[in-house]
Amino acid sequence: RTVSCFGANAPDSIFIQAEDGLSFINAARFPQANTWEEIMEQVRTLAMEEHAYKTVVLDTTDAAAKLGESHVCEKNGWSSAADPKAGYGAFYVAEENAWLNLLNGLNVCFQQRGMNVILLSHVASKAYKDPELEPYDRWEMRCNKKVNALIKDWVDFNLFANYETTLIKDGSKARGVSYGNRGLFTKFAAAYDAKSRLDLPSKIEFSWQAFADAYRSALGLPSTNNEAA
Repeated sequence: RTVSCFGANAPDSIFIQAEDGLSFINAARFPQANTWEEIMEQVRTLAMEEHAYKTVVLDTTDAAAKLGESHVCEKNGWSSAADPKAGYGAFYVAEENAWLNLLNGLNVCFQQRGMNVILLSHVASKAYKDPELEPYDRWEMRCNKKVNALIKDWVDFNLFANYETTLIKDGSKARGVSYGNRGLFTKFAAAYDAKSRLDLPSKIEFSWQAFADAYRSALGLPSTNNEAA
């Protein structure tokens, strides 16, 4: 799990697991959360109790979102997001409020405990309606649009990791070739969403140390090994 390794290599990290992604990774972790309330309780533990961890990693947002959906339905007596009893848009408002509570807890970890907060996400190819162009497909987080927007607005860095692929043409045919190297992209592109509140290079090596070095360089600070950003 290369993406989980990114979080595991951050300073003194501990994982909140909404899925089993650490089978072959040596990293501190809470027991895998099977409910939304378990995730919330683990965040409260990091926010309120004494500990030496410097980074909290949520693995992953889309797995957590499934638990959040179940929590919202159970709490309100709905069978699903489409339950007529929910009324127009009520499910998505309730789900958004659940995520606001989670992000507020993580914000306490960041602001009051001085922790890095890393939210790992899977992506899916989704149709994107550009107001100025014909619709096209792009990579986006798997959560629904409201949750995706909430997360992207909250984070300081929305980074997109992808394998480096080269297109080789042979006559009229083309094939993609990749050697397994991954890059970390920091700026918006048509194919994916990304942002950075600092002027980072548009592409860096996919590793925590490379990100930390780029972060410190953007602030005019010297690079150091495995320092908290």
